[in-house]
Amino acid sequence: MARVTVGGEQLADFASTGTDQHVMLYFYPPDVRLPEPLTLETARQQMSSIRPIMRSYTVRRHDPVSHEIDIDFVLHSHRGPAADWAARAKPGDELIFVGPSPAYQPEPAADWQLLIGDESALPAIGAILEELPAGARARAYVEIEDAGERQVLASQADTEITWVRRDRGESLERVVRADGLPTGSVHAWVAGERQAVRALRGYLLTECGLDRHRVRPTTYWKDGTSHAG
Repeated sequence: MARVTVGGEQLADFASTGTDQHVMLYFYPPDVRLPEPLTLETARQQMSSIRPIMRSYTVRRHDPVSHEIDIDFVLHSHRGPAADWAARAKPGDELIFVGPSPAYQPEPAADWQLLIGDESALPAIGAILEELPAGARARAYVEIEDAGERQVLASQADTEITWVRRDRGESLERVVRADGLPTGSVHAWVAGERQAVRALRGYLLTECGLDRHRVRPTTYWKDGTSHAG
């Protein structure tokens, strides 16, 4: 993982809504002459002739005082425009993005918040945990490659965090199934690779009997393609 901090006066009006909000990153070819001024409107007007590669990424942290946001990138082996940019990013580089999007709102009346995802979902899981108030209870499952990818996830809530490690042959679905759901009303947020999200959604809805409005599934990437994040 690489954490990149983006800052400047252009972020003075950034309207953060917390949890899993994301921004859409625009990556243009280096030899393209962009319209001036570059705004969402002028970018859209040029889409037919100048179309960027777009990737969606979670806002891990927003500081309204210093006008900064943090974005975490998975530096995976599958080459992609976002991971490549993050791997070589240095002070002074520019990042073009649109957002943020609306954010997930955890159900305050739920007995448990269930958060499940892989590395691509880790920034959102961390952001959601930070938004939970004291007295809330959360159980999080995060699939990572090995122990070196573990992070400190802060929260005022009573949290249980399980790190699912691929280097030990573990997978999200198997570990979640083995543990079962906590007792009481559960609201689940699931994100990551498409097939894994589908399998977990089916388990929660069909086998556990959760109502559809209590399960929020989000596909961040598809195996065989570059990560969205």
